[in-house]
Amino acid sequence: MTSAFRPPRRRVARRLVSACLTALAIVGTVAADSVVIHPVRDATLIEDAQGSLATGSGPAFFAGRIASTINALRRGLVLFDVAAAVPPGSTIEAVRLRLNVSLSPPGADPATVQLFRVTQSWGEGASSSFGGTGAPAQPGDATWIHRVHPDVLWSQPGGDFDPEAHGGTVVHLPGPYAWESNADMVADVQAWLDDPGSNFGWMIVGDESRLQTARRFDSRETSDPSLRPALEIVYGVPCRPDPAGFGFFKQACASGLDATVASCAARTFEALDLEGIDACGAVLAAPPPSCDARAQRKLAVLVLNLCTSRLQTSCPVDPDGACASANIGDLLAEVASLIARGDCKRAASCSLLPD
Repeated sequence: MTSAFRPPRRRVARRLVSACLTALAIVGTVAADSVVIHPVRDATLIEDAQGSLATGSGPAFFAGRIASTINALRRGLVLFDVAAAVPPGSTIEAVRLRLNVSLSPPGADPATVQLFRVTQSWGEGASSSFGGTGAPAQPGDATWIHRVHPDVLWSQPGGDFDPEAHGGTVVHLPGPYAWESNADMVADVQAWLDDPGSNFGWMIVGDESRLQTARRFDSRETSDPSLRPALEIVYGVPCRPDPAGFGFFKQACASGLDATVASCAARTFEALDLEGIDACGAVLAAPPPSCDARAQRKLAVLVLNLCTSRLQTSCPVDPDGACASANIGDLLAEVASLIARGDCKRAASCSLLPD
């Protein structure tokens, strides 16, 4: 293909990030997925200097301050097994925590409930209490002073956690509430995925500055599954190490390319300012192809891999290749730019995908 157009690479790359991903979203092949998971453990820390009270297996946990003037604080603990639900190597893009308030003190004002990253492991024993007073602590329970009752202690009473809040929302009357995604929550979940041994969950802390702010939250043991705590995770799947080569797409094009894939490819070429290239036309071009045709075929194979979710725009590109783009999105823009200015030889060898 010969063209006098010289698209600035940065502009094309920026447009590709938005336009190409929009096209992929429209046809449903964006390399991102989502999952909703429930806790594998939750509990309440009940203020008590002796650590004699707990509620590890009850239908609720509590956060805030009750009406009592002594031993009034309640803190929730919740832990989700992220590594069991999200493929290793994935990139966490967004998270949202959903909890249901099942009881609010009569006449209580709205109160902020915050999330803090727990820094040590803790247990969930058999103690069970529907109310905020708790029950006698059982072996394995987390208590105000114990990580694991009766002999493994927190470093400080009330639990060990990062003092900086990583999320928060205002709760008031009974009903569902959400802690919306932010950078800290995403970083926590990413860390728990990358290093499951560091996953000790979140501490749920209510307003402890005044009396009667405690809320009762449905726990993982509540009888109604729809009311149990839930963590929604949106993630980018890891790059596949086995992209399909020219032969695969030659066969796919010969037998009739899926309409959604063809639409995605067309939109991607449009985003690259190369509307004149047809993906299957480039793949099925009769040999021996010219240098220009080989370059177009290479780009078409790259685009078709992307549009069939065999490659994602976040995949890093081997810096030892003919092109040194930081990710697949940049690589597409780079190959397109080389084709547009007639540098077919470099464009034909730029992608590391098999011919």
